[in-house]
Amino acid sequence: MKIYKIESGPVATIAYLVVDMNSGCAVIIDAPLDSCARIDTIIKNNNLKVEAILLTHTHWDHIADCSKIKELTSANVYLHKSDFYRLNEPMKHTIYPLPFMIEPVNNVEFLNMGDKIKIGSLEFEVLHTPGHTEGGLCFVEHSNKVVFVGDTLFNESIGRVDLPGGSMEQLIDSIEQHLLVLPDNYRVYSGHGPETTIAWERNNNPFLVNFEYK
Repeated sequence: MKIYKIESGPVATIAYLVVDMNSGCAVIIDAPLDSCARIDTIIKNNNLKVEAILLTHTHWDHIADCSKIKELTSANVYLHKSDFYRLNEPMKHTIYPLPFMIEPVNNVEFLNMGDKIKIGSLEFEVLHTPGHTEGGLCFVEHSNKVVFVGDTLFNESIGRVDLPGGSMEQLIDSIEQHLLVLPDNYRVYSGHGPETTIAWERNNNPFLVNFEYK
């Protein structure tokens, strides 16, 4: 596995281009503003075949280039159905007016807890982790011990819950029930900021001090 980290857009949102080095097949996780051109360069320079676009959630900063990337790659877009309304009508669901247009994406596939996405020899397990949004998803690739968490979990922090669809109770429950139970050495790739590990967050995240690991 090779992971390309593409940080772009006005709030430094991260897209991940994850490549199965055995086959050249790839998956894109999230689609921030101005990421498409950089992703296109990586695809062409490495002769990659993108087979899926996975959305951790549909806040505008994670979907702004989704339509462009879908057109570029012809890959299917996958997300949880509870978050589809923002992708379907993106300009209606921002907390403030944006100085640019986001094109809607309507032709999608819905994912549920426990689904598996195969990309070459890689297999991503889907975790439904509501709290930051209603349909928040995380994607675990167990063979490489990595988890892509969007804005559910950050290095010593968690996603905000003060936006429509957010819930602190749900978010903490999602993190404790589905992420902190992963093995210590799983690397955590978030939608903003540096990577971390499950062990580090379990032991150092101030929002998770009441979690008891068994």
